[in-house]
Amino acid sequence: MNSYILKNDDDEKKVLLYKEKTGYSFSPKKGYKRVKKITVLDKNMVSGILEDKVIKYYERLIRIIYSLIANGEDTTSGDVLMAYTEIDRLRNIIMYKYHEHLRKEFIDKYLKKLYVLELELKKVHVLELTEEIEEERGKSR
Repeated sequence: MNSYILKNDDDEKKVLLYKEKTGYSFSPKKGYKRVKKITVLDKNMVSGILEDKVIKYYERLIRIIYSLIANGEDTTSGDVLMAYTEIDRLRNIIMYKYHEHLRKEFIDKYLKKLYVLELELKKVHVLELTEEIEEERGKSR
């Protein structure tokens, strides 16, 4: 197996061996045939990559919750539970998996955003539960 260290700057830095320095590893898209794994050792670059990942995941989560809010009549408790699960998953990813690579300000910002989304989802859930209760009362004749 060949290991390469790619440098993009002109400043000389001490380069440690690959196994001694911690970094973030990922596999590239399927379009690259000979590259199996990429390891990024620069902390700023790792932080940028992971912040982009978290932002994409958060935007997907927002689309899910807005679709629940927009489809108020068609919302079921299973859909709301799925949204809660996704919020909890993103919170765990931020707090435990990527915690050492992300900046503290970024973590605090997105944890607050997740809290706000959870509050909005609780409003949708309460409205959905009241509609289900009213339907059950109407059917009991």
